[in-house]
Amino acid sequence: MSIKLDLSNLGSIPKIIHISWKNKNIIGNQSPVILNGITNLKKINPDYKLEISDDNDVENYLKSKLKKWDYFKIKNKKIVEKIDIWRLFKIYNEGGIYVDIDRYCNISFSDIIKNDTKCILPTCGDIDFSQDIMISCKNNPIFKKAIEFNLNGRCLINPRGVFHLGPPLYMRVITEVVFGEIKRRRPGSHIMDKYRKLLADSKYFQTYKENAPNDSLIFKYDVETFEKGNGLNKEQFYKSENVKDWSKGLDKNTMILIFILLTLALILYNIL
Repeated sequence: MSIKLDLSNLGSIPKIIHISWKNKNIIGNQSPVILNGITNLKKINPDYKLEISDDNDVENYLKSKLKKWDYFKIKNKKIVEKIDIWRLFKIYNEGGIYVDIDRYCNISFSDIIKNDTKCILPTCGDIDFSQDIMISCKNNPIFKKAIEFNLNGRCLINPRGVFHLGPPLYMRVITEVVFGEIKRRRPGSHIMDKYRKLLADSKYFQTYKENAPNDSLIFKYDVETFEKGNGLNKEQFYKSENVKDWSKGLDKNTMILIFILLTLALILYNIL
């Protein structure tokens, strides 16, 4: 087993951090999620540009990048599903760092990213590769392939749900593009250990075995410095921001389909 992806001709990782949230004034929030996350992220990385994209920014960006049919398929989807593909486009087209807003941070990127590094692929334990943080130079084939798979696997209605377009797809893409083999999630610790060793020994990659939220590539929990703020935990924070769980409720396409099927059923019932 070896690394098959050559990044030597690509540029360095741009000093830009991509964040997505429903509004852009989130840094003033006093939740521990924000105080120990994006607020601290900005504070300890003063030489990085922090770009917060709200829901309208995400929508307009996708509309400008996607072909008409691909945009039509995602137009009525939930915002979380849109962000999943938006971040792939952002990292591929612009490079830099994407971080989920609920990730803690107390380690600066200058202390993490080495001079020759062009891509960092942390792992979620021995389960798969973390996709809530993406760090790469632009034009990385990993993200080009992930975009391609995401669009090809997308339907107006997704009978299997959308989870398969997230972590499982990302795991498949990385193992195929970087290591030349396709592996599903949870391939075993011996396989993940081999992947991490190859990445750690390479010139252009880095990795880290994460045990989020308290032990990650960008955060190590410290009881003395962890800010308690208003005391809201992750679930309470989302509720206070009126953000619903991505897995709950139906997207508009599904609701329209259900309405059509019910209408047809009612018509047939009256005819028969």
